Amino acid sequence: MSNTALLISSRIINAICSFVYVAWAAQALGLANFGYLLLVTTFVSLICDITHLQSWQCLLHYGTSFFEKKEFSKFHDILAFCIRSDFISGLIGAVVSFSLIYFFGGSLLHWPSDIQFKAILCSLTILCMNTGWSTGVLRLCNKFKYVTCYELITTTVRTIATYIGFVKHCTLDYFLFVWCLTQLTMFFSCTLFGVYLTKKSTGSLPEVRSIFSLKTPQEGMWKYNINTSVNQILEAIFLQGATLAIGSSLGPKDAAVYRVARQIGNGLVKPAQLMIPSLYPEFIKMRDKEDWSGIKFIINKTFIVVLAVSALVLFIVYFFGQDIISYMLHQKTTYGFSVLFILCCNSIINIMMVPLEPYIIMIGKVGNLLKIRIFVIFIYFSLIELFMSKWGIIGSSIEILLSSLILFSFCFHTFFVGIKDKLYK
Repeated sequence: MSNTALLISSRIINAICSFVYVAWAAQALGLANFGYLLLVTTFVSLICDITHLQSWQCLLHYGTSFFEKKEFSKFHDILAFCIRSDFISGLIGAVVSFSLIYFFGGSLLHWPSDIQFKAILCSLTILCMNTGWSTGVLRLCNKFKYVTCYELITTTVRTIATYIGFVKHCTLDYFLFVWCLTQLTMFFSCTLFGVYLTKKSTGSLPEVRSIFSLKTPQEGMWKYNINTSVNQILEAIFLQGATLAIGSSLGPKDAAVYRVARQIGNGLVKPAQLMIPSLYPEFIKMRDKEDWSGIKFIINKTFIVVLAVSALVLFIVYFFGQDIISYMLHQKTTYGFSVLFILCCNSIINIMMVPLEPYIIMIGKVGNLLKIRIFVIFIYFSLIELFMSKWGIIGSSIEILLSSLILFSFCFHTFFVGIKDKLYK
């Protein structure tokens, strides 16, 4: 809870600044160009998410015991593997993004040629968007205060740069540059903290040749790294793919309304979601001690916090939702409040999975989680055109809520059965 409180403190500042700089960008660009800004950055972020490996989980899973036993040479081998996987996935992500924009930017995404060119330039940042290994070091060393520091640095850069663009009435090119600058700021600041903590905690850094070596320190590392990453990949497709689908079918304006409404909902429930980085390292330690009653206690306490946050979110959205989304978009929409309320309910379902997802990963049931995610995504994208043709953007919002309910039901059933077997076998 103390680590979560540290993360929340920075995210509160980030959320406040987000409400400000999103409104500045929308007012400076107008809803159509603001929609293209969101579509391009969403596309690049999606490609980043579906190609980058979650190496921080691999570092915690395989490196924690070596780190605690001070077997730093073995730990450096694990760390070098994670750095290598970050580099490879970044390179693959950039190539995939270039290729998709070149071949499908006009036919599938329906982007003008100038927007396609801007998106290709933004795709270069994918090379420097994965902070997996350095994030893992911060969490392993229990230095969550450094996460607060680099997020504050990043938020400050974005807010100041956006304000300049707002005052100077800058174009779409400038705001895309600000987004790229923000990603680079986060990468270099997080990497700097990771290097500092590694050298301070272990006395040295991994050798450069070990980073570019093809050696895998332990059998099964690539499989574990890919399996845990596929879960995040599917979640990214599920969440961000909807924005691109709406933009392709309904246009950039509706995509902007959907994306901003989802951002508001996620911002309101983000404090509860920040428990995941804190829970996962603790679950690993308690699993090694076979403290299943302790894990159950933590999950039950987390549910209480989540329910309290959910009640507060619904109160805020019901009374102030229309004013919030009108301010963010700088204009009123007839369906903005309905979309916001539905997506906030969806966010509440997602935070109910906060203690469940790291538990499922920790007990080795990632494969089952992947199968249900694939099933949900297949159903969602199979029916999205039908929902949008009948009810527009509200229909797509309802569908994503129903999809989240299916996923939550599976996660809760897996937890209930699994913890019962562990406690009473």
